[in-house]
Amino acid sequence: MSVIGSSCNLPSETSPGCGCAVEPKQSGGKAAGTAVATAVVAAACTACCVLPFTLPAVVLASAGSLIAVLNHAHRLTTTLSVAVVVCAWGWIVWRSRTSGSKIRSSVLAAMCAATVLTATAALWPVMEPAVFHALGVAKKPKPPAG
Repeated sequence: MSVIGSSCNLPSETSPGCGCAVEPKQSGGKAAGTAVATAVVAAACTACCVLPFTLPAVVLASAGSLIAVLNHAHRLTTTLSVAVVVCAWGWIVWRSRTSGSKIRSSVLAAMCAATVLTATAALWPVMEPAVFHALGVAKKPKPPAG
């Protein structure tokens, strides 16, 4: 009695064999490899060739719309900015006096820059005509309503 069972006969001209012959390999691996390589090349071309042309246009369009929205919010944002800078100066002076320590020069430099930028933003409606005139940029006058 054999544990393995009947022996397997190799295929011949008259008998197909028992099925233990090596099956031929399928060529699906080549097609899949080619498809993956094509997808990788397409992604690389998109990232290297198409993206540099489309990304700046999208960013500029988004930035332009954001600037247009912020232009209408100038008064609110300027008021908030002035309030934040005044509160920051108050906090720095209060902490300096209560702790007895000297204000660091980096903090003073940052706060002076914030103060100058906030003052420029607050005074921009007054400064705008003079700045545009000095730069040679003519702003078109608004047509009268009516």
